[in-house]
Amino acid sequence: MSIGKKIGFAWGYSFIAFFLLGYYFISPNWTFFVFVYAYILIPILDEIVSRDSQNASAEQYEQLIKDRYFDFLVYSHVYIQYFMLFWCCYILTHDSLTWYQIFGLMLSQGVYASTIINVAHELGHRASPVAQFHARAALISVCYMHFFVEHNRGHHVHVATPLDPATARKNQTVFAFWKQSLVGGFSSAWDIEQKRLQKNSKSKWDTQNEMIWAVVLPIALCVILTLIFRKSPNEIVWIVPFFFTIQSLIAILSLECVNYIEHYGILRQEIGNGRYERVNPLHSWNANHFYSNLMLFQLQRHSDHHAYAARPYQVLRHFDESPQLPFGYTMMILISLVPPIWFKVMNKRLEDWQKNSYDSEHIMKVVRQFS
Repeated sequence: MSIGKKIGFAWGYSFIAFFLLGYYFISPNWTFFVFVYAYILIPILDEIVSRDSQNASAEQYEQLIKDRYFDFLVYSHVYIQYFMLFWCCYILTHDSLTWYQIFGLMLSQGVYASTIINVAHELGHRASPVAQFHARAALISVCYMHFFVEHNRGHHVHVATPLDPATARKNQTVFAFWKQSLVGGFSSAWDIEQKRLQKNSKSKWDTQNEMIWAVVLPIALCVILTLIFRKSPNEIVWIVPFFFTIQSLIAILSLECVNYIEHYGILRQEIGNGRYERVNPLHSWNANHFYSNLMLFQLQRHSDHHAYAARPYQVLRHFDESPQLPFGYTMMILISLVPPIWFKVMNKRLEDWQKNSYDSEHIMKVVRQFS
């Protein structure tokens, strides 16, 4: 890995730098800029900056795995997220913001909060109790703690099959997918926890049920923020819970757009008795756009992640054989929100993938490279 790429992963801090420095040194109207940066400037930069198909060598792999710099980056964002929640609540209740500035604040914080789900995703796949604690803490801050249960023990088992609520079907709009994934994901997580507790002869209402805490802890955090930032003992600051809800909703829907993009229309072949072929690099949409991959900790190298979920982000591999998206995730999110354009852009690519996915020689080539 080049030193430029290594340092580049720290560019995720640019969201916060633009947010805070813009607000205090340019104008409170700057609250909109992080949203503009994510959905206008990053897609432009993706097209200007070269693609990245470089993979770590075997010698680099061990060195990169042991380098704590990469751990520091993801852990630090969890703490920054909580700082941003407190900072946003503070200026909402102490500064005289216009409705326009408040709206921008909510949009921009929602954008940053969506990257926190990605951080939780990275840490939640690690075996370390410290990493898993931070993953849960990150998800509490966006009211999506059940993701920890469903993603690890549901999605990774059933991805690219009809059993997975986070796998979009061909010609399904992102809006229909939101309902499928939001409702289906929560229901799946509840079933997973219920079965785990039954196996241990415990009630589904036992305090060990993570789904109970997935509901209680975000509410508790919202109440704490509201109580801290009320100006008098008898006052309830309604702007705080409203802000907390909106930033969480933006983060959640952004995450679900990413799920939609990553797995749109792709299904593994059934090999009998409800069993499906092993996940390989043909089973996720990927993007090798250098800039957005730095910002997203290489989430766009998604096929390698699904085969080796515990592989840290800095050593995820690119495969030319993987189905490739025409743009990075932020641009693809915008396209997904206009279904006719999405279908025009993606259905032909999906049909090409379907032809290749039944080509046994092509599959064996991919599997050998993947092993």
